Amino acid sequence: MHASILVILLEDHETLEVHRSEIDAWKRLIRFVDRRWSHRFGSQIPPEDETTRITAFFKDEGIYLIARADLSQVSREIDEGEQEHLRTEIFRLR
Repeated sequence: MHASILVILLEDHETLEVHRSEIDAWKRLIRFVDRRWSHRFGSQIPPEDETTRITAFFKDEGIYLIARADLSQVSREIDEGEQEHLRTEIFRLR
């Protein structure tokens, strides 16, 4: 079992999200950039190509990361009834 993690760090914004797929994380990143484009660049038209648009958006400020996480151990622990152990591990991550 895998998930995609999206991290966005920008001057006034921090995001950490878990998505079912890399495609879903990418779409969320595109929506984020599209919503903030005019605030950051005024009337400058964003590039049509998504990769170019994201690169331009984060060129001088902020960072993003899309990473794939293997959740197979978590899935096994849930299947084996190890929920209490899992809750403890999640608590440690917070």
